[in-house]
Amino acid sequence: RRHHRARREPSGARGRGVSAATLARLQDLVRSGRVHPLRPLAAPSTLPHRDLFAAAGESVLKALSSLLPHASLTAPLDDPPGLREVVQRELAEGRSLGFTRLDVVCPHDAPGAFQLLEVQAGDPSAMGWHDELAVAFGEPQSLMPSHRRALEALTPGRRIAFVVAKDSIVESDHCLLAEHYAQHGWRSTVVDPRELSFDGRALLARGEPVDAVFRDAFEELFTGEFAPGGAALIAAARAEAVVVMNPFAAALADDKALLEPLSTPGRWNPGLAEVLRAHVPCTRVVRERRVDWEGREVDLLDFLRTAREQAVLKPVDGYGGFGITVGAFATAAAWDTALEEALRKPGRFVAQRYHPLPKEQVELLDGSTQEAFVVHSLWFHPPLLGRSAPGLTGAFSRASLQPVVNVHQGGGLAPVFFRPPFG
Repeated sequence: RRHHRARREPSGARGRGVSAATLARLQDLVRSGRVHPLRPLAAPSTLPHRDLFAAAGESVLKALSSLLPHASLTAPLDDPPGLREVVQRELAEGRSLGFTRLDVVCPHDAPGAFQLLEVQAGDPSAMGWHDELAVAFGEPQSLMPSHRRALEALTPGRRIAFVVAKDSIVESDHCLLAEHYAQHGWRSTVVDPRELSFDGRALLARGEPVDAVFRDAFEELFTGEFAPGGAALIAAARAEAVVVMNPFAAALADDKALLEPLSTPGRWNPGLAEVLRAHVPCTRVVRERRVDWEGREVDLLDFLRTAREQAVLKPVDGYGGFGITVGAFATAAAWDTALEEALRKPGRFVAQRYHPLPKEQVELLDGSTQEAFVVHSLWFHPPLLGRSAPGLTGAFSRASLQPVVNVHQGGGLAPVFFRPPFG
């Protein structure tokens, strides 16, 4: 019945004829630099009632969480001294996921039958951007208040540092979060990882003690010139002197190799297997165990050459849409080159069954429209008020002229507003 209702209400519908006042607010927002370098879309997206997505998404995350204690710690997780200990403690305490984004394909005729592209749990971004755009469209903030309430439940302290490399593409997103916290009585600051230190009792951000940290990417904590700041954060976490969000263990969930067990129904009880079969496209790690989508032993290279238009190659630790090859949009020669690279690095790439992205006419801030590929991101936040599972807090859509849709690749973003049930 849910899918029947969804077929009558196509996903991704966008408000037409945005008012001049709304358009002016969006244009002013861009000029202000508050969402730089984001490219906002000029109309929001809508999806059917959130119940279509909430239960299935929670089941996916439940299954994913059960895999994390058995996941391998790989670089950079396995490199910094003390990080393994912190990760193992988080897993033992059931704190493996924090704010988590499921990037999905929502078919036009049945959006509730969404297909999971990947999980963003280690360092999910765009919560501030989403809420700033929602306000411009006349809707209340949703992601940032949920973010703040989750941290308020974890610490009585009200001093927080948002740790992100200076001039990072998502720096403005963290600045908006910091501003929101400050408006609700927190002392908040945005700092570069190099501005962190630990005095043995407290984590210091630019010399001032903090009770909580919301961190960005591992690469901006544990490599090169950033490494001393990352070491300070690990030391403070080991001493339980600071609450760190997202948990370090959440970075394990970003490993796309986990999509293989998620898409292997025989691993799960019948009820959970049914949900995963419906929402997780078959994914295979490119390695010596050479099997096709159905688990049959094959010559992997021959199979993927034949299945080019039904497959996507992705690095297991990729981000920002970099390194992805979509077979349906690649020449045979480009596909072969991508396959050869994957086979030279066994275990470092996955092949995922391709689900065509819907295309929509999206509105731009200059008043024009373009047909673009569209994906959606479903936001699940940590359990609050006695909930036993992460809750669906909101969503946004992204659009691009290219089949790899990502803000890092120049894609545009708009908030999603859910329609009321039976609306």
